[in-house]
Amino acid sequence: MAKDTVKGSIATVGVFDGVHLGHVKILEIVSSRARELGLTAAILTFDPHPDEVLGKLKTQRFILTTQHEKEILITNLGIDVAMVVEFTTTMARLDTGSFVDEFLLKSLRLKELVVGHDFRMGREREGDRALLRSLGARSGFSVIDVEAVLVDGIPVSSTRVREAVMAGDMDLAAKLLGRGYSLEGIVVRGDGIGKSLGFPTANISVHEKKLLPPDGVYAGYAEVGGRTFKAAINIGLRPSVRGGVRLVEAYLIGFGEGILGATVTLTFVVKMRPEMKFSNREELKRAIVKDVERIAYLLEPQ
Repeated sequence: MAKDTVKGSIATVGVFDGVHLGHVKILEIVSSRARELGLTAAILTFDPHPDEVLGKLKTQRFILTTQHEKEILITNLGIDVAMVVEFTTTMARLDTGSFVDEFLLKSLRLKELVVGHDFRMGREREGDRALLRSLGARSGFSVIDVEAVLVDGIPVSSTRVREAVMAGDMDLAAKLLGRGYSLEGIVVRGDGIGKSLGFPTANISVHEKKLLPPDGVYAGYAEVGGRTFKAAINIGLRPSVRGGVRLVEAYLIGFGEGILGATVTLTFVVKMRPEMKFSNREELKRAIVKDVERIAYLLEPQ
């Protein structure tokens, strides 16, 4: 639905990186309120990530969800309109009132704004819920507060998800997300070493800013062409073969077709072991056989 067809909206604002359980709760309220009132369910989000523009990133690989991944997730949660705004240093200096007038009232015809427990917006994060309610009283929209979602007694946040992924704790990441951490990419041509060992792998070209788990071997699933397979996923420099280039590759268990150029989604379940250097190819092959057998036994069919 194009934004110029919006007659009135229930909306929320934020980066929503990861679309974790806290985000899901907010988006479900947006969707349900919109259906209840016969309005449009809308989200205003930003690209690039504000922390990137403001120089707050410590690493290039940072984002939990690409715009495409985010779009699929929020659409599945019942959002009608996703308004993606380019975040710039100029926007960072915009006061809350001007932002509300320009984007939420003019573009989305806001009727209700749904915000999380720690939400702030505008220049220097001046736009707290008290200011938003004041602006709403002036402009004819209300503000709905959403309580934090807790996991292990701590509010879910994108920062917590990133920390879990960077630690290789895929179980905690899944608890925070409400689903397994995943990445998507195009299968590109590799050097055929996996095939020569009897385990042809799909080499995945991943978005340059997508956060990767630590190097190692993971049990997970690979979805391609509407089918899902158990997968042995390797991230790393492959020190037993040649170093220097970090790769993401997956051996799809029980799959024997060529998928060069196909889009594959990998979902991580558990880290099996760190990346290791083997003395020869036979030793490497034995390790791969053991990994595949363990992963095939460990995972449930999808």
